Amino acid sequence: MKIDIKANDVWIYGFGAAGKWASDNINASVKGFIDSGAAKHGKKYKDLLVYSPEEAKKQIKSSDSIFVTVLDIQDVIPIIENKFDNKWFALGEFITNQKADLNLTDESDEFIEYTLKAAELCHKSFLKKDNKFLHSVDIVISEKCTLNCKDCANLMQYYEDAKNIDFEMVVRDFENLVSKIDHIFEVRLIGGEPFVNKDIYKIIDYFLDSNKITKLVIYTNATIPLKGDLMKKYVTPKLVFSITDYGALSKNTNKVIDLLEEMNIAYRALPPNNWTDSAVIKDQKRSEDGMIDIFERCCGKNLFTIMYGKLYRCPFVSNAERLHAIPFDDKNGVSLESSIEEIVEYTSGIKYLPACNFCNGRSHDAPEIIPAIQAKEKLPFKKYINITLKES
Repeated sequence: MKIDIKANDVWIYGFGAAGKWASDNINASVKGFIDSGAAKHGKKYKDLLVYSPEEAKKQIKSSDSIFVTVLDIQDVIPIIENKFDNKWFALGEFITNQKADLNLTDESDEFIEYTLKAAELCHKSFLKKDNKFLHSVDIVISEKCTLNCKDCANLMQYYEDAKNIDFEMVVRDFENLVSKIDHIFEVRLIGGEPFVNKDIYKIIDYFLDSNKITKLVIYTNATIPLKGDLMKKYVTPKLVFSITDYGALSKNTNKVIDLLEEMNIAYRALPPNNWTDSAVIKDQKRSEDGMIDIFERCCGKNLFTIMYGKLYRCPFVSNAERLHAIPFDDKNGVSLESSIEEIVEYTSGIKYLPACNFCNGRSHDAPEIIPAIQAKEKLPFKKYINITLKES
Protein backbone atom coordinates (compact mmCIF):
# COMPACT_ATOMS: atom_id res chain seq x y z
CA MET A 1 0.00 0.00 0.00
CA LYS A 2 1.35 3.39 -1.01
CA ILE A 3 0.67 6.38 1.25
CA ASP A 4 -1.18 8.94 -0.84
CA ILE A 5 -0.84 12.44 0.60
CA LYS A 6 -2.02 14.20 -2.57
CA ALA A 7 1.33 15.92 -3.10
CA ASN A 8 3.84 15.69 -5.94
CA ASP A 9 7.15 16.57 -4.26
CA VAL A 10 7.77 15.91 -0.59
CA TRP A 11 10.51 16.17 2.04
CA ILE A 12 10.61 13.61 4.85
CA TYR A 13 11.14 15.15 8.30
CA GLY A 14 12.93 12.53 10.41
CA PHE A 15 15.82 10.30 9.36
CA GLY A 16 14.82 7.36 11.54
CA ALA A 17 13.27 3.98 10.79
CA ALA A 18 9.82 5.46 10.16
CA GLY A 19 11.22 8.14 7.85
CA LYS A 20 13.22 5.68 5.76
CA TRP A 21 10.24 3.32 5.51
CA ALA A 22 7.96 6.21 4.52
CA SER A 23 10.34 7.32 1.76
CA ASP A 24 9.87 3.90 0.13
CA ASN A 25 6.12 3.78 0.68
CA ILE A 26 4.82 7.22 -0.23
CA ASN A 27 3.06 8.05 -3.48
CA ALA A 28 5.14 11.15 -4.17
CA SER A 29 8.59 12.15 -5.30
CA VAL A 30 10.85 12.36 -2.22
CA LYS A 31 13.41 15.16 -2.55
CA GLY A 32 15.36 14.50 0.65
CA PHE A 33 15.29 14.22 4.43
CA ILE A 34 15.20 16.94 7.07
CA ASP A 35 16.46 16.18 10.58
CA SER A 36 17.41 18.24 13.62
CA GLY A 37 20.14 15.79 14.67
CA ALA A 38 23.56 17.10 13.65
CA ALA A 39 25.04 13.59 13.50
CA LYS A 40 22.63 12.72 10.68
CA HIS A 41 23.33 15.71 8.45
CA GLY A 42 25.04 14.75 5.20
CA LYS A 43 24.10 11.08 5.45
CA LYS A 44 22.17 9.33 2.70
CA TYR A 45 19.46 6.75 2.26
CA LYS A 46 19.21 5.54 -1.33
CA ASP A 47 20.81 8.71 -2.69
CA LEU A 48 18.46 10.91 -0.64
CA LEU A 49 20.51 13.38 1.41
CA VAL A 50 19.78 14.47 4.99
CA TYR A 51 19.67 18.23 5.55
CA SER A 52 19.44 20.38 8.64
CA PRO A 53 16.29 22.54 8.75
CA GLU A 54 18.44 25.56 7.87
CA GLU A 55 19.98 23.89 4.82
CA ALA A 56 16.66 22.38 3.72
CA LYS A 57 15.12 25.83 3.75
CA LYS A 58 17.56 26.84 0.99
CA GLN A 59 16.59 23.83 -1.14
CA ILE A 60 12.85 23.41 -0.64
CA LYS A 61 10.34 24.91 -3.10
CA SER A 62 7.15 26.64 -2.04
CA SER A 63 5.11 23.93 -3.76
CA ASP A 64 6.87 21.09 -1.88
CA SER A 65 5.25 19.45 1.13
CA ILE A 66 6.83 18.22 4.37
CA PHE A 67 5.95 14.75 5.67
CA VAL A 68 6.58 14.40 9.42
CA THR A 69 7.66 10.95 10.68
CA VAL A 70 9.26 11.97 14.01
CA LEU A 71 7.45 10.52 17.04
CA ASP A 72 7.76 13.71 19.11
CA ILE A 73 5.77 15.67 16.55
CA GLN A 74 5.05 18.39 19.11
CA ASP A 75 8.73 19.40 18.92
CA VAL A 76 8.90 19.37 15.11
CA ILE A 77 5.81 21.35 14.14
CA PRO A 78 7.06 24.60 15.78
CA ILE A 79 10.31 24.26 13.80
CA ILE A 80 8.40 23.73 10.55
CA GLU A 81 6.04 26.62 11.20
CA ASN A 82 8.89 28.96 12.19
CA LYS A 83 11.27 28.09 9.35
CA PHE A 84 9.05 27.00 6.46
CA ASP A 85 5.91 28.22 4.69
CA ASN A 86 5.21 24.74 3.30
CA LYS A 87 2.21 22.52 3.88
CA TRP A 88 2.92 19.62 6.21
CA PHE A 89 1.40 16.20 6.81
CA ALA A 90 1.89 13.67 9.62
CA LEU A 91 2.61 10.01 8.92
CA GLY A 92 0.37 8.87 11.75
CA GLU A 93 -2.80 10.29 10.21
CA PHE A 94 -2.40 8.02 7.16
CA ILE A 95 -1.84 4.67 8.88
CA THR A 96 -3.77 2.31 11.16
CA ASN A 97 -2.06 -0.80 12.48
CA GLN A 98 0.27 -0.54 9.49
CA LYS A 99 2.27 -3.61 8.50
CA ALA A 100 5.84 -3.25 7.31
CA ASP A 101 4.87 -4.46 3.80
CA LEU A 102 7.58 -3.05 1.55
CA ASN A 103 10.47 -2.83 4.00
CA LEU A 104 13.71 -1.90 2.26
CA THR A 105 15.41 -0.56 5.40
CA ASP A 106 18.00 -2.43 7.46
CA GLU A 107 15.49 -2.79 10.30
CA SER A 108 13.37 -5.88 10.95
CA ASP A 109 9.69 -5.90 9.99
CA GLU A 110 8.92 -6.23 13.69
CA PHE A 111 10.80 -3.06 14.58
CA ILE A 112 9.30 -1.11 11.67
CA GLU A 113 5.78 -2.07 12.75
CA TYR A 114 6.59 -1.13 16.35
CA THR A 115 7.81 2.29 15.20
CA LEU A 116 4.85 2.86 12.87
CA LYS A 117 2.40 2.07 15.66
CA ALA A 118 4.15 4.62 17.90
CA ALA A 119 3.96 7.22 15.12
CA GLU A 120 0.28 6.47 14.57
CA LEU A 121 -0.66 6.96 18.22
CA CYS A 122 1.62 9.95 18.85
CA HIS A 123 0.55 11.84 15.73
CA LYS A 124 -3.16 11.18 16.09
CA SER A 125 -3.14 12.26 19.74
CA PHE A 126 -1.27 15.44 18.78
CA LEU A 127 -3.68 16.29 15.97
CA LYS A 128 -6.67 15.64 18.21
CA LYS A 129 -5.05 17.73 20.97
CA ASP A 130 -5.36 14.72 23.29
CA ASN A 131 -3.26 15.59 26.34
CA LYS A 132 -4.14 12.35 28.13
CA PHE A 133 -1.84 10.25 25.95
CA LEU A 134 1.92 9.93 26.48
CA HIS A 135 4.32 8.39 24.00
CA SER A 136 6.60 7.00 26.71
CA VAL A 137 7.33 7.06 30.41
CA ASP A 138 10.64 5.98 31.91
CA ILE A 139 10.28 4.32 35.30
CA VAL A 140 13.48 4.23 37.33
CA ILE A 141 13.52 0.95 39.27
CA SER A 142 17.14 1.08 40.40
CA GLU A 143 19.79 3.67 41.15
CA LYS A 144 22.37 0.88 41.13
CA CYS A 145 24.39 0.03 38.04
CA THR A 146 26.91 -2.66 37.23
CA LEU A 147 28.94 -0.10 35.27
CA ASN A 148 30.23 3.33 36.25
CA CYS A 149 30.25 5.38 33.05
CA LYS A 150 31.60 8.83 33.87
CA ASP A 151 29.34 10.51 31.28
CA CYS A 152 26.10 8.67 32.06
CA ALA A 153 23.26 11.08 31.21
CA ASN A 154 21.15 9.45 33.95
CA LEU A 155 23.75 10.50 36.54
CA MET A 156 24.37 7.02 37.99
CA GLN A 157 28.07 7.85 38.35
CA TYR A 158 27.21 10.18 41.28
CA TYR A 159 25.26 7.72 43.45
CA GLU A 160 27.23 6.65 46.53
CA ASP A 161 24.23 5.23 48.40
CA ALA A 162 22.22 3.83 45.49
CA LYS A 163 18.92 2.08 46.18
CA ASN A 164 16.42 -0.11 44.38
CA ILE A 165 12.83 1.10 44.09
CA ASP A 166 10.53 -1.61 45.43
CA PHE A 167 7.60 -3.19 43.64
CA GLU A 168 4.96 -1.51 45.79
CA MET A 169 6.25 1.99 45.05
CA VAL A 170 6.57 1.29 41.31
CA VAL A 171 2.96 0.10 41.17
CA ARG A 172 1.61 2.91 43.36
CA ASP A 173 3.31 5.61 41.28
CA PHE A 174 2.15 4.13 37.99
CA GLU A 175 -1.43 3.68 39.20
CA ASN A 176 -1.47 7.31 40.33
CA LEU A 177 -0.43 8.43 36.85
CA VAL A 178 -2.80 6.25 34.82
CA SER A 179 -5.73 7.20 37.02
CA LYS A 180 -5.49 10.52 35.12
CA ILE A 181 -3.72 9.64 31.84
CA ASP A 182 -5.71 7.46 29.43
CA HIS A 183 -2.88 5.55 27.76
CA ILE A 184 0.91 5.31 27.45
CA PHE A 185 2.37 3.78 24.31
CA GLU A 186 5.44 2.42 26.07
CA VAL A 187 6.66 2.12 29.62
CA ARG A 188 10.43 1.85 29.78
CA LEU A 189 12.06 0.23 32.79
CA ILE A 190 15.42 1.89 33.36
CA GLY A 191 18.11 2.34 35.97
CA GLY A 192 20.93 2.10 36.65
CA GLU A 193 20.62 -1.49 35.61
CA PRO A 194 17.02 -2.77 36.06
CA PHE A 195 18.08 -6.38 36.70
CA VAL A 196 19.91 -5.34 39.86
CA ASN A 197 16.45 -4.94 41.38
CA LYS A 198 15.29 -8.20 42.95
CA ASP A 199 11.67 -7.26 42.16
CA ILE A 200 12.33 -6.99 38.41
CA TYR A 201 10.33 -10.07 37.42
CA LYS A 202 7.34 -9.07 39.56
CA ILE A 203 7.51 -5.63 37.95
CA ILE A 204 7.58 -7.17 34.46
CA ASP A 205 4.56 -9.33 35.33
CA TYR A 206 2.61 -6.29 36.50
CA PHE A 207 3.23 -4.17 33.38
CA LEU A 208 2.57 -7.01 30.95
CA ASP A 209 -0.85 -7.40 32.60
CA SER A 210 -1.64 -3.67 32.34
CA ASN A 211 -4.12 -2.56 29.67
CA LYS A 212 -2.91 1.03 30.04
CA ILE A 213 0.22 0.47 27.94
CA THR A 214 0.98 -0.90 24.49
CA LYS A 215 4.62 -1.87 24.98
CA LEU A 216 6.99 -2.62 27.85
CA VAL A 217 10.62 -1.89 26.99
CA ILE A 218 13.42 -2.96 29.30
CA TYR A 219 16.68 -1.02 28.94
CA THR A 220 19.61 -3.17 30.04
CA ASN A 221 23.38 -3.32 29.71
CA ALA A 222 23.13 -7.14 29.66
CA THR A 223 25.74 -7.60 32.38
CA ILE A 224 23.38 -9.76 34.45
CA PRO A 225 22.20 -13.10 33.02
CA LEU A 226 18.42 -13.56 32.70
CA LYS A 227 16.57 -16.27 34.61
CA GLY A 228 15.43 -18.64 31.89
CA ASP A 229 12.76 -20.35 33.98
CA LEU A 230 11.06 -16.99 34.62
CA MET A 231 11.54 -15.66 31.09
CA LYS A 232 9.52 -18.52 29.58
CA LYS A 233 6.24 -16.78 30.39
CA TYR A 234 7.22 -13.57 28.61
CA VAL A 235 6.74 -14.68 25.01
CA THR A 236 4.53 -11.77 24.02
CA PRO A 237 4.86 -8.99 21.42
CA LYS A 238 4.16 -6.54 24.23
CA LEU A 239 7.69 -7.03 25.63
CA VAL A 240 10.82 -5.60 24.03
CA PHE A 241 14.41 -5.57 25.28
CA SER A 242 16.67 -2.65 24.40
CA ILE A 243 20.25 -3.81 24.95
CA THR A 244 23.25 -1.52 25.00
CA ASP A 245 26.16 -3.72 23.97
CA TYR A 246 29.18 -2.47 25.89
CA GLY A 247 31.48 -5.07 24.38
CA ALA A 248 34.28 -6.16 26.72
CA LEU A 249 32.60 -4.41 29.67
CA SER A 250 29.97 -7.15 29.74
CA LYS A 251 30.76 -10.86 29.55
CA ASN A 252 27.08 -11.79 29.54
CA THR A 253 25.74 -9.92 26.50
CA ASN A 254 25.79 -12.97 24.24
CA LYS A 255 24.14 -15.09 26.95
CA VAL A 256 21.32 -12.57 27.29
CA ILE A 257 20.82 -12.31 23.52
CA ASP A 258 20.95 -16.10 23.05
CA LEU A 259 18.24 -16.59 25.67
CA LEU A 260 16.00 -13.90 24.15
CA GLU A 261 16.35 -15.51 20.73
CA GLU A 262 15.64 -18.95 22.19
CA MET A 263 12.50 -17.59 23.86
CA ASN A 264 11.53 -15.61 20.74
CA ILE A 265 11.43 -12.36 22.73
CA ALA A 266 11.91 -9.19 20.72
CA TYR A 267 15.10 -7.25 21.33
CA ARG A 268 17.37 -4.64 19.79
CA ALA A 269 21.09 -4.66 20.58
CA LEU A 270 23.23 -1.65 19.67
CA PRO A 271 26.59 -0.29 20.85
CA PRO A 272 26.48 2.89 22.95
CA ASN A 273 26.04 5.86 20.64
CA ASN A 274 24.90 9.46 20.47
CA TRP A 275 26.49 10.30 23.84
CA THR A 276 27.00 13.99 24.53
CA ASP A 277 28.56 15.95 27.38
CA SER A 278 25.24 16.16 29.26
CA ALA A 279 26.19 14.61 32.59
CA VAL A 280 27.82 17.68 34.13
CA ILE A 281 25.89 19.20 37.06
CA LYS A 282 26.92 22.85 37.41
CA ASP A 283 25.36 26.21 38.15
CA GLN A 284 25.47 27.72 34.65
CA LYS A 285 24.14 31.10 35.89
CA ARG A 286 21.68 31.26 32.99
CA SER A 287 19.03 33.92 32.62
CA GLU A 288 15.40 32.90 32.17
CA ASP A 289 15.78 33.40 28.41
CA GLY A 290 18.85 31.16 28.52
CA MET A 291 16.91 28.39 30.26
CA ILE A 292 14.04 28.73 27.78
CA ASP A 293 16.51 28.39 24.92
CA ILE A 294 18.26 25.30 26.29
CA PHE A 295 14.89 23.68 27.05
CA GLU A 296 13.56 24.36 23.55
CA ARG A 297 16.64 22.81 21.95
CA CYS A 298 16.79 19.82 24.30
CA CYS A 299 16.31 16.36 22.75
CA GLY A 300 15.51 14.87 26.16
CA LYS A 301 12.73 17.15 27.40
CA ASN A 302 10.04 14.58 26.60
CA LEU A 303 11.75 11.65 28.33
CA PHE A 304 9.09 11.69 31.05
CA THR A 305 10.46 9.94 34.11
CA ILE A 306 8.78 8.58 37.24
CA MET A 307 10.79 8.54 40.46
CA TYR A 308 9.70 8.56 44.10
CA GLY A 309 6.13 9.73 43.64
CA LYS A 310 6.84 12.43 41.06
CA LEU A 311 6.78 12.82 37.30
CA TYR A 312 9.76 14.63 35.75
CA ARG A 313 10.49 15.86 32.24
CA CYS A 314 13.80 13.98 31.95
CA PRO A 315 16.21 11.66 33.78
CA PHE A 316 18.61 14.54 34.48
CA VAL A 317 16.18 16.51 36.64
CA SER A 318 14.78 13.42 38.37
CA ASN A 319 18.19 12.13 39.41
CA ALA A 320 19.70 15.56 40.11
CA GLU A 321 16.86 16.24 42.55
CA ARG A 322 17.22 12.79 44.09
CA LEU A 323 20.94 13.39 44.58
CA HIS A 324 20.31 16.87 46.09
CA ALA A 325 22.65 18.13 43.36
CA ILE A 326 20.38 21.08 42.51
CA PRO A 327 18.41 23.44 44.73
CA PHE A 328 14.95 22.09 45.43
CA ASP A 329 12.21 23.75 43.36
CA ASP A 330 8.59 22.57 43.08
CA LYS A 331 8.62 23.48 39.39
CA ASN A 332 11.17 20.80 38.54
CA GLY A 333 8.62 17.99 38.84
CA VAL A 334 4.94 17.34 39.51
CA SER A 335 3.48 15.07 42.17
CA LEU A 336 1.68 12.03 40.77
CA GLU A 337 -1.10 12.85 43.21
CA SER A 338 -1.67 16.18 41.43
CA SER A 339 -4.76 16.90 39.34
CA ILE A 340 -4.87 16.02 35.66
CA GLU A 341 -4.78 19.75 34.86
CA GLU A 342 -1.51 20.17 36.78
CA ILE A 343 0.02 17.08 35.15
CA VAL A 344 -0.99 18.20 31.64
CA GLU A 345 0.41 21.67 32.28
CA TYR A 346 3.72 20.12 33.34
CA THR A 347 3.92 17.69 30.40
CA SER A 348 2.90 20.13 27.69
CA GLY A 349 2.68 23.71 28.96
CA ILE A 350 5.97 24.71 30.58
CA LYS A 351 8.74 26.68 28.85
CA TYR A 352 11.67 25.49 30.98
CA LEU A 353 12.68 23.88 34.25
CA PRO A 354 14.71 25.59 36.98
CA ALA A 355 16.98 22.54 36.67
CA CYS A 356 17.90 23.69 33.14
CA ASN A 357 20.27 26.15 34.81
CA PHE A 358 22.34 23.22 36.09
CA CYS A 359 22.39 21.12 32.91
CA ASN A 360 25.07 21.30 30.22
CA GLY A 361 22.37 20.90 27.61
CA ARG A 362 21.34 18.03 25.39
CA SER A 363 20.61 19.61 22.03
CA HIS A 364 20.27 17.72 18.75
CA ASP A 365 23.40 19.43 17.42
CA ALA A 366 25.61 18.81 20.47
CA PRO A 367 28.95 17.17 19.58
CA GLU A 368 29.26 13.49 20.40
CA ILE A 369 31.78 12.21 22.92
CA ILE A 370 33.45 8.84 23.47
CA PRO A 371 30.84 6.73 25.29
CA ALA A 372 31.13 4.44 28.30
CA ILE A 373 34.48 5.59 29.71
CA GLN A 374 34.59 4.00 33.17
CA ALA A 375 35.29 6.06 36.28
CA LYS A 376 37.32 4.34 39.00
CA GLU A 377 35.02 5.62 41.73
CA LYS A 378 31.84 7.63 42.17
CA LEU A 379 32.20 11.25 41.07
CA PRO A 380 32.03 14.17 43.50
CA PHE A 381 29.42 16.91 43.20
CA LYS A 382 28.07 19.87 45.17
CA LYS A 383 25.10 19.08 47.40
CA TYR A 384 22.37 21.60 48.09
CA ILE A 385 19.71 21.73 50.80
CA ASN A 386 18.53 18.49 52.32
CA ILE A 387 15.49 17.43 50.30
CA THR A 388 13.16 14.93 51.90
CA LEU A 389 11.81 12.57 49.23
CA LYS A 390 9.31 9.84 49.94
CA GLU A 391 10.93 6.41 49.68
CA SER A 392 8.10 4.16 50.83
